[in-house]
Amino acid sequence: MKTLVRKYFLFSVKSTINSLYLPIMIVFIIIIGWVSTLLATKQIEENTYNSMSDTVYQTKNYLEYMLSDAFQQLVAISNDPKIQMLAIDEEGDVSPETYIAFDNKLQVIYSHFNVMLESILIDINRGEFSVYRNSDQSFPTISYEDYFEPDRGNNESYYWRNLHSNQAFAEGNKVVSVYKLINNQDTSTEGIILFNFREDFFKQILNKSLIEGNGYLTLISPDGHFESKDVEEEYQLDESMITYLQTVNKDVGRLTFKNKNNETMIALYDTIGVNKWKLVSIIPQSEILQRVNYIKYLTFTLIAVMSVIAIFLSNFIGRFVSGPFEKLARQMKTIESTNLHLNFEMSGPKEMKILQNGFNQLNIQIHALMNQIRLEQEEKRQLEFAVMHAQINPHFLYNTLYSIKGLSDMGLNEDASKMVMALSSFFRIGISKGKEIISIKEEVEHIENYLYIQEMRYGDDFSYKINVSEKILNYNIIKLSLQPLLENSIYHGVKQKRGQAKIEICGYEKDDLIYLDVIDNGSGINKEKLEDIQKELNSAYGEKKRFIGVGLQSVNERVKIHFGKEYGIFIVSDQGEGTKVTIIIPKTKGEINDHV
Repeated sequence: MKTLVRKYFLFSVKSTINSLYLPIMIVFIIIIGWVSTLLATKQIEENTYNSMSDTVYQTKNYLEYMLSDAFQQLVAISNDPKIQMLAIDEEGDVSPETYIAFDNKLQVIYSHFNVMLESILIDINRGEFSVYRNSDQSFPTISYEDYFEPDRGNNESYYWRNLHSNQAFAEGNKVVSVYKLINNQDTSTEGIILFNFREDFFKQILNKSLIEGNGYLTLISPDGHFESKDVEEEYQLDESMITYLQTVNKDVGRLTFKNKNNETMIALYDTIGVNKWKLVSIIPQSEILQRVNYIKYLTFTLIAVMSVIAIFLSNFIGRFVSGPFEKLARQMKTIESTNLHLNFEMSGPKEMKILQNGFNQLNIQIHALMNQIRLEQEEKRQLEFAVMHAQINPHFLYNTLYSIKGLSDMGLNEDASKMVMALSSFFRIGISKGKEIISIKEEVEHIENYLYIQEMRYGDDFSYKINVSEKILNYNIIKLSLQPLLENSIYHGVKQKRGQAKIEICGYEKDDLIYLDVIDNGSGINKEKLEDIQKELNSAYGEKKRFIGVGLQSVNERVKIHFGKEYGIFIVSDQGEGTKVTIIIPKTKGEINDHV
C-alpha cells in the first residue's frame, strides 16, 4: 500500500501537491470559512452591542451634563437666603428689590438654558410671591394639589416627573419637570420652585443616536417612560418590562426579552446620575443578525469559488515549484561538506534567490552579533568595575576618616559622630545589597550623606541645596548616578573657583521623563571641550573616551544600558559661569533590579 501511494501520489513535488496538499487546502478553506463566519458573527454582534452601549453611554452623559447644570440652578435658588426667609415669613411681605432680584435671576437662567427649558416658576403661598419665565409669557395657573398630593409622604427634597402635560401654565405643552416643594409646618407656608424642560429637547437628543430601523431610545422613570419616536406596537415595551426597568438595582446592564410577537428584543440600559432614571436602548435581535446572515451567504459562496480556483492553481503551482526544487536538489548533491561559512549559489525564481541571500546574510549577522555581544559584555564588566570603584573610593574614605579624626582631636565628638553616621549611610546605600537599581529617594539620601561629609570637610567654602520634587521619589534610578556628578562638580569645578562654592541638585518630571540636574557655580567648560564631551557621551560602546572620566562614563553608559540609548547625561556649561549636568531617565517603578 505504501509503495502504491509513493508510486502514484508522492513520487514528485507536483504529484504530492495534487494528491496531498490540494485536499488539505480545500479542507482548510472550508474550516477557515466556517471559523471566519463564526468570528465575524460574534464580532458583528459585539460591535453592534458596543455601538449601542456607546450610544447609550454618550447620550446618558450628555443628558446628565445638561440636566445637572440646570438642576444646580434650581438647587441654588432653593438655597437662596431670600427664599428661606420667604418660607418662614408668615406675613408674606416682599420688597420690590426681592422681586427684581429673582426676576433678573430667572431671566438669566431662562436665557442660558432656553434650548431645554420650557418654563421656570417660583411661587409662594399660592401667588402671594410669584416670579416666572416661559416661552409665550402666559400667566401661571398652577394648582399646588397637582404637585403636593402625588409626592406627599415622599422623603425626597427634589422631585423629577417624566413627560406630562404642563400643569403650571395655560399652554398645556408636554414637559419633563424637576421641582422643589416648600412646606413649612411652623408657618403654614407652601410653595414650589419648578423647572419645566421642553419635550423637543429630549426627542432631539434621543433621536440623534445611530440606532436605525425599529430600534429606539427611551427614558424610564418611577412615574413613567419617554418614547423618543413612534414605533410599531409590537416593538414597544410592555408594562412588565417597564416595571422591571423601574425597579432593577443595577445601574448598567443588558437583557433580552420577547415582545408580543415572540420576537427576541435586546435592551441595554444605563442610569442618569442626577435623577436615577434609566436610559434604555431597544433593538430587535433580527435587525442585528441581518448583516450576520449576509456574511454567512458571502462566506459560503467564497468557499465554493476558492475551492474551484485551488484545483486549477494546484496543477500550475506544482509545475512551477517542482522545477526550481529539481535544480536545488542537483546543486545540493555537489556539496561535499557544510560549515557555518557555507554559501549557497543557485539560480531560479526570486524566492530561491531570496532564500540564498537570506541564508548568507544570516551567517554574516550571526558573526557580527557575536562580536557585538562580546564587546558589550566587556563594556559592562568595565562599567561594573567602575561602580565598585565608586562604591569604595580609597581617597574619599581616607580624607573622610582623617576629617573624623581631626574632629575627635578637637573635642567635637558630636560632629565626629554625625560624620561617622553619614559615612556609614553613604556606604550602606552605595552597596544596596547588590542592587543596581534603587529608588530616587534612596539616591537622594545617598548624596545628602556625601554632601554633608564634603561640607564638613570644606566648611564655609562650600554649600549645597537639594530641591527634588516629592512626586518623583518613588521612581527608579541607577544607583550611584548623582554622586560621581557631584564629585566632578567639587573637584573639577568648585575647587577651582574663588569664593564660596555652591552646588544645587534639582529633580523634577516632565511628561513621562524625570530630570535630575547637578548645577555648580564653578569655572565652567569652554565650548570646544564641551562639544567633545557631549560627542563622547553620545558615542557607541567600546569607543575610547579622552575627555570624560570613568565616573561620568559609568553613569552615562549604565543609564543607556538599563533604560535605552535615548536616555543618559546632557551637559550645559558656560566658561566662568558654572555647569549644569542633567540625567534624563524614564519613569519606572517596581522590582527590576539587576545585581552587580
